[in-house]
Amino acid sequence: MKKLNEMDLRDIIEGCTVLGTGGGGDPEEGWKEIKRELDRGREFTLLSLEEIPDEGVVPMPYFVGSLSGKKVQSVYEEGEAARSFELLEEYMSLKFAGVISTELGGANTAAALATAARLGKPIVDGDPAGRSVPELQHSSYYIFGIEMAPFSVVTPYGDEIVISKVKNDFQAEKIVRGIASFIGTNVGVTSHPVPGKKLRNSVVRNAISYALRIGRTLRIARESGDDPIKALIKEGNGFLLFRGIATESTWEDRDGFTVGEFILEGMNEFKNDSYRVRFKNENMVAWRNDKVDVTVPDLICVLTPDGHPVTNPHVEEGKEYVIIGFPAPEVWRTPRGLEIFGPKYLGLEMEYVPIEKTH
Repeated sequence: MKKLNEMDLRDIIEGCTVLGTGGGGDPEEGWKEIKRELDRGREFTLLSLEEIPDEGVVPMPYFVGSLSGKKVQSVYEEGEAARSFELLEEYMSLKFAGVISTELGGANTAAALATAARLGKPIVDGDPAGRSVPELQHSSYYIFGIEMAPFSVVTPYGDEIVISKVKNDFQAEKIVRGIASFIGTNVGVTSHPVPGKKLRNSVVRNAISYALRIGRTLRIARESGDDPIKALIKEGNGFLLFRGIATESTWEDRDGFTVGEFILEGMNEFKNDSYRVRFKNENMVAWRNDKVDVTVPDLICVLTPDGHPVTNPHVEEGKEYVIIGFPAPEVWRTPRGLEIFGPKYLGLEMEYVPIEKTH
């Protein structure tokens, strides 16, 4: 068990924003939720997977919607994610043993952390993605055949829904995304109530600790005057994919997602080259000079030259950016992982090529 202080939490959110690959929600909004709980004197406790009791049930609270959805004043002081967590507890007549994050992202990891602190629960050091992902079936739970239901959905208008059974995670994605798209804003969801014995073998281990190391590495490099990009690449076993000026940046809200792309014109060692990145909430695929360079499930991360992660759709024309790539967690490189979150998910008729084989 580890008590997280304010600096730890800031580093976690920055690390999650890097690993969010342009998605994962707005880290500024996420930090507001965490800071509110800190100001109330709430404690943030990180628990290893081994510390969760075998029969202790741990679900995940999160938000679903586009990055650019309209902001709505919630009827819930504690927020929709926390209320959805309580609602599922009520439905199942259980006291959950802890909270787990649905993905590594500036807002969704913050939602899990804030929910845990509000309700006096620990957060588990793991998650079912090891990065940010766009859809509900993009989860190690789905890969391992662990059901999503029962799950709860709460809107900021006060609507509370519990779905006791669902055909599969693809159907759940349609249902929840449909609600978010119809009301035009994000909804809070709590799903996958999983007992500790099963949880330990079905998620990416030490995900929160990894995000903490990534965020801390960037902060220390900036504070010490070192190159944060080089430090990040070393810490995460990453690759410098591109450096350049944004010449185009376009996006739109489509069916509850933020969809778009941006183009960089190269500078320094990338002069005379171009780089195009397409995103669906998260960065999905990148082309260098019109040739596919990196695809999901590997991570395509955008940062400013001084080492601050950038979320979509906040890439601005005329500004300089650095593109870093990281290998995906191993669960995504399995045949089943690639089936649901590889090049064919993007409609690309090509086989997945690990980033380390081309860089």
